[in-house]
Formats: sequence, structure tokens, C-alpha cells
Amino acid sequence: MRHNRHIVTPIHEVLRISRAIINKHCRRLNMNTFLTMGGRITCVQCKAQSKRTKQQCRAPAMKGKAVCRTHGGLSTGAKTKEGRIRCAAAKTMHGRETRQKRADTSSKLGELYELEVVARAAGIITGPKVRGRTPGS
Repeated sequence: MRHNRHIVTPIHEVLRISRAIINKHCRRLNMNTFLTMGGRITCVQCKAQSKRTKQQCRAPAMKGKAVCRTHGGLSTGAKTKEGRIRCAAAKTMHGRETRQKRADTSSKLGELYELEVVARAAGIITGPKVRGRTPGS
């Protein structure tokens, strides 16, 4: 008669192994892990940073996300094609410029370039050309 022998692993050994696996995957994804619930739960820490104190948020991130629910973890993003287009159009800032400001600057520089070409042809301007890219290229 055969007896099934089960290997009984202590719970602290199981927790140590599972924490090691979680920490390995989080290090690979460059995420911070920390313990909650008195050291019983290992989770990923929210990556949001405070503008005022420059400290990282201490809340656990949502499952499968990098931020907690207060910093956008509950957001599902735009679902429809029109919604994604609206989101892309709304993100107009790049540094200190908007897309409209960059377009206006480019058109004004194009006009200045045309004036410089006309003035050089008339002999009003001599010397080296203004450095930079030519408008439209």
C-alpha cells in the first residue's frame, strides 16, 4: 500500500519565495515594491511624485498599473477613435510652446526668409546668409 507523502512547507517559507519572485519581476520593470498590511502583502509603490515635497507617493499602485487610484490608476483612457483623436489634439504643449505658436513662428520666419531673398536680389543686403533651416524644409 502506497502512502501519499505531502511535503509541508511552512507559510513563512512560501511568503519568502513569493516575495522574491515579485521583487525580481518588479526590479526588471524598475518598480519599487513595499510591504503593507503589517508585512503580509507585497505590492508595487505608486510612481507619482509630489511637486511640492518632491517625495514619491506612498500608496500602493493599482494592479497592473504604475500609479495609485488617486494619481490616475482608475483611468481607462479613451476607448473610441474619436476620443483618442480628441486626446491627441488636447496635448498641444511641448515645453513652453503650443502647436499654434510653433506654426505661427514658422510662418513668420518663412516670410522673413522671403524678404531676405528679395532684398539680396535687389542688392540691399550683402554678406553671409542668416543661419538656420530654410522654411518649408
